[in-house]
Amino acid sequence: MNLEIFRFTSQPHVERPSLIVGWTKDVGAVSRGVADFLADTPGTSPFGQIRPVSFFPVGGVAVNDDVAEFPQSGLLCNERQNVVILRSDEPQSRRYEFLNGVLDLAEQYNGAEALYTVNGIASMIPHTATRRTFLVSNDLALQRELRRLVPAGLAWQGPPHTSTYLLWLARNRHLPGAGLWVEVPFYLVDSEDFQAIKTGASLLGRILGWQYDLDDLDERIAEQDETLTQLREQDPEIDARIRILEQGETLEASEQRELVEAVQGALKEQSR
Repeated sequence: MNLEIFRFTSQPHVERPSLIVGWTKDVGAVSRGVADFLADTPGTSPFGQIRPVSFFPVGGVAVNDDVAEFPQSGLLCNERQNVVILRSDEPQSRRYEFLNGVLDLAEQYNGAEALYTVNGIASMIPHTATRRTFLVSNDLALQRELRRLVPAGLAWQGPPHTSTYLLWLARNRHLPGAGLWVEVPFYLVDSEDFQAIKTGASLLGRILGWQYDLDDLDERIAEQDETLTQLREQDPEIDARIRILEQGETLEASEQRELVEAVQGALKEQSR
């Protein structure tokens, strides 16, 4: 067990908590959005962090608008809900040590009841469509339990995502885990898809029996939908392409690029 990578500011009083991991960079900002939402719920407070030096090289620090964005790995807890949350950048080096350290943390509290990750996955759907969620689990019993809420599974042929790798490591340590993957329209991949974030947060709440107010996300969804409605009204070509997606058809690569550029431009203008 390696707890030297942590810096604690307090010790939460939890016993076999649910462990939730959210990454700060994700498709549609789903993982970060859910983690941020849970961090702002009443009763949730920080209690430490993972020391970044060993896992995030200085050369990897991002700079946006002349502001350096240093890696973050914050620990939060909601004692009433018996939940521990890691909100973190994905490690850039010594990934195995980092992820095993996260699992070591769970053992501090007599183990965790279960591990949950929430991520976005790009899809050829319009923003007006319902966001489906797909399930990946490392434990058959947990998978059967969650099938009533997440009927669709996910098969992935590419390189393993950090969340998938974490689930694999958790299985080796007999910790049940589930990855929830929420659909994100491809043209919202580089933005915050508030509908997908709400879908992930709502589903996680039902799994954990954690009731919280989703009104703030509803307001953000309404604002985003209004911006995209105005874009469609102002640009008939963009409207036509979204209608094609609403009919379940696909777009040519050039049409996809133009749709992405138009939507991203409209959303940036809205945020000013």
